[in-house]
Amino acid sequence: MEKIQRKANRWAQIIGHLPGVAAVFLSGSMVQGISKPTSDIDFFIIAIPGRIWTARFFTNLLLKLTSNLAKPAYHRARICPNHFISAQNLEIVEQDAYSAHLFTHNLPLYDPYDLWPKFIESNSWVNAFGEAFPIVVTLNENQSKNTVPSKKINFIETTLRFLQIFKIRRNPDFKKPGAKIILKADELRFHPDPKNQYWEAKQKNVDLGKLNRQADVEITL
Repeated sequence: MEKIQRKANRWAQIIGHLPGVAAVFLSGSMVQGISKPTSDIDFFIIAIPGRIWTARFFTNLLLKLTSNLAKPAYHRARICPNHFISAQNLEIVEQDAYSAHLFTHNLPLYDPYDLWPKFIESNSWVNAFGEAFPIVVTLNENQSKNTVPSKKINFIETTLRFLQIFKIRRNPDFKKPGAKIILKADELRFHPDPKNQYWEAKQKNVDLGKLNRQADVEITL
């Protein structure tokens, strides 16, 4: 587990320096202490305003080229960048018990803009579900980055957005029963497995066989 933690820290720094990336948080089972030997490494990535598709493109590209992108067939100790939001709007769209539990366990690994306190402030709704964010001290880098996209960056963002949406729509996971897909201007969320449904059903002692098995897709672009 220590080896995987070192890998997570190393890759957070690498991804943090890619175009469009503002911060990288560790998320999912690993940071909750419930990961298995076969578990992947979930990353929650905050993008520079106006560059969310740019951040996703270069993140996935680098992970694919280095054989570190988690896949359904093989995801042990691989990186799964399944959630991107814009630094312009840090409030999570889906506000339920599962999300409250999930995001209060996030751990900032790369945060040069000190976005973690702002993320906490923007998501105070988690308190209504009995959850609370931990106090995490981050070591910020003394560096300055331009957060205002130029026309060239906007053109690249638009092109990468078009190409990725086209590919996402052709992906069979897009219509997988129980999948949770959110495509918004300030948030991209890809959870092909219905973890939130299973988690909430378990909390309420609901028969798992009675879950809604339709894909939950929300698109506002």
